[in-house]
Amino acid sequence: MTLRTRLLAALALVVIALGAAGVIVVREQRDYLFDQLDERLESFRSTGPGILGRLSGRTARPAGGPVPGPGPGGNLAPFSDVYGGRIGSDGRLETVLTPDGDSALRPDVTNVDRLTKPTTLKTTSGKTDRVRVLSAPLPDGTLAVFAISTTRAEGAARRLVAAIAIAGLIIAVIMALVVWWVIRLGLRPIREMTDAADAIRAGALDRRVELPAGNTEAHRLGVALNTMIDTSQASEARLRRFVADASHELRTPLTTLRGYTSLYAAGGLADDAAVSDGMRRMGSEANRMARIVEDLLLLAELDEHGARVHEALDLVPILRDAAADMRVVQPDRRIEVDVPEQLVVIGDVDQIVQVVGALTTNALRHTPVDTDVTMRAFRRAEITRVEVVDRGPGIDPGDEERVFDRFYRADRSRTRRSGGNGLGLAIVASVIGAHGGNYGTVPTSESGGATVWFELPTAR
Repeated sequence: MTLRTRLLAALALVVIALGAAGVIVVREQRDYLFDQLDERLESFRSTGPGILGRLSGRTARPAGGPVPGPGPGGNLAPFSDVYGGRIGSDGRLETVLTPDGDSALRPDVTNVDRLTKPTTLKTTSGKTDRVRVLSAPLPDGTLAVFAISTTRAEGAARRLVAAIAIAGLIIAVIMALVVWWVIRLGLRPIREMTDAADAIRAGALDRRVELPAGNTEAHRLGVALNTMIDTSQASEARLRRFVADASHELRTPLTTLRGYTSLYAAGGLADDAAVSDGMRRMGSEANRMARIVEDLLLLAELDEHGARVHEALDLVPILRDAAADMRVVQPDRRIEVDVPEQLVVIGDVDQIVQVVGALTTNALRHTPVDTDVTMRAFRRAEITRVEVVDRGPGIDPGDEERVFDRFYRADRSRTRRSGGNGLGLAIVASVIGAHGGNYGTVPTSESGGATVWFELPTAR
C-alpha cells in the first residue's frame, strides 16, 4: 500500500470517526433533553392529579375555549407548556388543561390503557406532531394524562445535527486540503524522484529530478538527489578514467618487459653487451612499474585509512632539505628558501616529506633549468601555509583544479619519461586532505609562473 493510499484511507477513517462521534453526541444530547421532559412528567404524578381535579370540578371547559385558571391561590406556572386531560370510564379523553399558545393540542391515546413510564405519542390535533405522555390514576378511578410537546427538544437536536454536520464538513474539507497539499508538494515529487531513480538504474544516466517549486523538503530532497546523481556519475567517470589511465601507464613497462623477454627467447640478444643493455632496460621499466604500483597503494591506503600518524613536526628542516636535494639534482638552478626559524604543524613526517618532494619534483620537471624556484612558508592564525613558486610557463586556465586528479597531465605532449606518471599532485591532494588541510594553485600571473600551495593545522 502506497503512502498516498494510506493518506486517503486515513482521511476516510477520520470522516467516518467524525460522523460516528456526531451521531453519538446528537443521541446523547437528545436523550438528555428527553430525560428533562420525563423528569417534569414524573413530577406531575403527585401534584398533577390534584390540580386536574380542582380544575375539572370547579369549572367546566367551554367547547373549543381555553381552560379557566384555578382561581385564588392556584398556581399553574409549571403547567404553562403542559397538556392535562382525563380518561373517563368510557375510555374517552377529556381535555382539562392545554399549553399556552396551543389550545388545540390533543395527544392520540387510542388503545392506550395506562402509561406508567413517559412515552412518545403522536397527536390528533394541535401545532406539534409528537408529545411525551405519562398517565396517573385519579381518586375517582379515572386516569389523568399529562403531555409535553417534544418540538423544542427535537428542534434543539436538529440544530445540533446541523451544527455538527457543518463543523464536520469544514474539518473534512480542511483535512482534504491538507492531504491534497501533502500529496502535491510531498508525495508526488517523491514519486517522481522514485521514477527517476528507477530510470537511472535502468540505464537512463541523463535523467534528473524535476525540482518542485518553493523552499520545501521535497525541493531540498530533489536538489540533494540531483547532486548525488551528478557526484556519483562524476565519481564513476573518474574511476573509469583512473582505471584506463592506470592500465595505460602499466601497459608501457609491461610491453617493454615482454618485448625484451621475447627478443631474448628468439635469440635477438646475441652478445653480452646486448643482454646487459636489455637487462638494464627491463630493470628500469620494472622500477618504474613498481613506483606506479607503490603510488597507487599509497593512494588507496590514504582513501581508506587517512594519515598514519598525527604528531607535531617542524616544517623548516623538511623544506631546507628539499631545497638541498633540488640543488644536487640541478646545480645550475637558483633555489630560494624563505621560511622562519620554526614552523611546527600536526602531521605524519614521512607523508609530509613525500608531499614536499612531489611539489619540488613537479617544479623541476615542468620548468626550464634556468627558471628560479622559491619555497616559502609562513603562519596565518592557526594555519601554516607552504608555497612552491616557479617562473616557468605556468598552468593553463582550466587546469588549476584538474592538476590534482590522478594520472592527469596538463601538457599531453610530454612523454611519460619526462612528464612522470601523473600521480605526484594526486598524492599531495590525498595526503593533505587526510591531514585535514587544504591545497590548491594560484592562477598564473602576468609575469608567468605557477604557485602550488598546501596548508596544515599549526601545532599549539
